[in-house]
Amino acid sequence: MIKRTLQIICLLLASTAPVMTQDTIRANDFDFSKFRPAVQFFANAEYNPSAGVTKDYSFWIGRAQFGFDYQYNDKWSAKILVDRTSAAGLINSMYLKQASLQWKPNDRWTLVGGAIVSNSFYTQEKFWNYRFVAETFQDRYYCIPSTDLGFGVTYTFSPRLSIDAAVTNGEGPKIDQDNFGKVRAAGGITFTPVKGLILRAYLHDKGSGAEGSVHEKLLMLFAGYEKENRFRIGGEFNQAEGYQNDAGRSSYGVSVYGWITLRGSLKYLARYDRLWINAAEGQTTAGETDFNALITGFSVCPVKNVTFCLNYQGVFHADRGTKPGQRVLFSFEYRL
Repeated sequence: MIKRTLQIICLLLASTAPVMTQDTIRANDFDFSKFRPAVQFFANAEYNPSAGVTKDYSFWIGRAQFGFDYQYNDKWSAKILVDRTSAAGLINSMYLKQASLQWKPNDRWTLVGGAIVSNSFYTQEKFWNYRFVAETFQDRYYCIPSTDLGFGVTYTFSPRLSIDAAVTNGEGPKIDQDNFGKVRAAGGITFTPVKGLILRAYLHDKGSGAEGSVHEKLLMLFAGYEKENRFRIGGEFNQAEGYQNDAGRSSYGVSVYGWITLRGSLKYLARYDRLWINAAEGQTTAGETDFNALITGFSVCPVKNVTFCLNYQGVFHADRGTKPGQRVLFSFEYRL
């Protein structure tokens, strides 16, 4: 359906084109040779034997997003991405996830504005490479949005070293701004000392004008190593003070993940997460406890941009009174 929609859009634009050549079609100065569609879809078939769940078996869509990139010239480019989501009972509601304009005047500077990709966990998510199986730590547990409204800048010293900074709303692309005009200021540094090894440090300061609130300060340290296409292993540490802008709350945790190629495109993947939450009495929400999480499984890529993964996911709470959650999923993803 998404592919059909893109085809219809392209045909409508092309129908107004005053000039048609073999290599380029123009419609109101829209150059299709600079147009690149972007489509990503993933879904899961799940078996959940955990006690107290309402559905033992279920099928659900994790993501369905489509859009395009457009390269105006060697310095200017734009991207639009629409995402299907589930919110307030609307199973197939859509929202504008990304709508950004990028200016790259030279090989060192990159500036971007609009609904932009967050610099908080993009590096970790790209390295983990199994977003369709599970989100990375900040996304999964701290609910930090993957895109946000604001501006970002990256300065590249060399192919091995770069720094980046961003000022965003901190609420995600669905909300224009909070009632107090507070923002999230973030910065990071990425270093690749040798081939295959990547190091990154990231900080953010998120304000809130709510009565009694404090600034949330988050620190993230990440290291990852990849040996060609044979194996990949990485780990990250996160620490949040003033967690969720509450003065009496803090949180920290680690996530270690990786995969190894067994044969051809067949890979074995594993991940371990540990989350701690410190809060004054009465400040924790229902079900919010320290826990360990485990993900393990096998994935295969029969053709380029199509991946299947049979995986197990378990959550084991430090509070023995909270029952563990366990499930087995068949996850798949395709991209265009």
